[in-house]
Amino acid sequence: MYSHHDHDIDSMDEEFWPVLGILLAIWGTWTGVVHFLDWLMLDAIVWWAEPWTIIPFLLLLVMKERFNSLNPLHWWPMVWGYKIKLPDDERITIYPINGEDLIKEHGGPLHIHIVDYEHIKFRRRSDAVMYALRNF
Repeated sequence: MYSHHDHDIDSMDEEFWPVLGILLAIWGTWTGVVHFLDWLMLDAIVWWAEPWTIIPFLLLLVMKERFNSLNPLHWWPMVWGYKIKLPDDERITIYPINGEDLIKEHGGPLHIHIVDYEHIKFRRRSDAVMYALRNF
C-alpha cells in the first residue's frame, strides 16, 4: 500500500477524449448508414429512433465478450443455474488450459459455465450434484 496519493492512477484525461471521439464517430457513422437505408426504404423509422438502432448490436457485443458466444442458448448463466464453490484446497483447480477441457467433458457451454477461479455454474441441478459427488 502507498502512504500517499498517486495522481497518475486517477488520470483519465489522456484516454477519455480520444476514446469518446472514436465511440461517437462509430455511433455517428451507424446513424448515417441507418438514416440512408431508411431514406431508401420510404422513411419507415422515426428520425429520433435511428441512432438507438445500434443497441441490439451493442448487446450482442457485450454477450460475445461475457460468454464468448453469439448463440443466445449459451447465455443461460445470466439468468439461472446452480453455482458451486470449489474447495479451497488444491485438489480441483481451474486454469484456462483445463477449463476448456472441463467444459467439453460436461457437455459444453450449454451445460456448464466457469464463473471465476472459485466458482462454476451448472444449468441443471442433476449435473451439479453429480459433479459434486465425483469431485468432493
